[in-house]
Amino acid sequence: MGKWFKVGVALGGGGARGLAHLGVLCALEREQISFELLAGTSMGALVGGVYALTPRCDFAVDQFRRYLESKEFQKANPDFLREPEQETTTFKGIFHRFSTFIKKGVFYSQSLTRKAPISEEDFIQNISFLLAPVTMEKTQIPLAVVALDLKTGEEVVLREGSLQKAVGASCAIPGILPPVRMGEMLLVDGGWINRVPVGPLRKMGADFTIAVDVAEGVNESMDFETGLDIVLRTNDITQQSLSQMQMKEADIIIRPDLAGIRWSDFHRLGDCLKAGEDAAKEKADEIRSLIRKRKMKKALFFRRNFPSS
Repeated sequence: MGKWFKVGVALGGGGARGLAHLGVLCALEREQISFELLAGTSMGALVGGVYALTPRCDFAVDQFRRYLESKEFQKANPDFLREPEQETTTFKGIFHRFSTFIKKGVFYSQSLTRKAPISEEDFIQNISFLLAPVTMEKTQIPLAVVALDLKTGEEVVLREGSLQKAVGASCAIPGILPPVRMGEMLLVDGGWINRVPVGPLRKMGADFTIAVDVAEGVNESMDFETGLDIVLRTNDITQQSLSQMQMKEADIIIRPDLAGIRWSDFHRLGDCLKAGEDAAKEKADEIRSLIRKRKMKKALFFRRNFPSS
């Protein structure tokens, strides 16, 4: 595809469920659906960063497989973040899970004494395992990652400077991973402001955008036993509503079937890969058809407005 028409892929946040992004990218690669731009939030930024540097599915999957088996990952995956097995069929938002940790007293006590239970040193080692110490300008596919500035409350789209630091900022889950300082900004997980970053792709010049949403839906059957449950539930609803509004900019949305896979299930790489591949394959013909139509529309626009002499 020429530079006159660009396809962009937006990879959303979702913890371990974001491993499905690898499956989506693999399927697009095998279906020969090329794309020229990438944007990512949180786990989507990490997957996007690895793939943007070396746009090969086999390489990206191998990188994550080795990382998930590494000592670095184990050091940055505290036991208190792992959910009990009996909740495998219960879909609960990240805020509700935090309330469970608070009730246990573990997350609450650690949050009172330090910024995050995972140290900045361990965090940097983890990012370094997956990403080379290069600038974002060096990626083979142009990449944008989204973070939230704690000071201004504004969305920050990072497209230049240290790739490791930008991805680290986008992945910095508040209370679990330390905020990343960039100049006057104090940056945390971009999922709190833009879960699936379609808008940044448009600003990068994308003519056609594919959004990949791996987040868990709001569970309608959960109980509201305490005031804390209610407060955290409203945050879940607000975040989902904002995300739905932002994703209206996408030309097509891929939602892998990740039923039963929780945000902390990093041991289920194979299942996530298959879910992502299946979902993207199912949409492949539709994506090709929509891209053809959009390209024809753009070509006609240029012919009418810029006729050859």
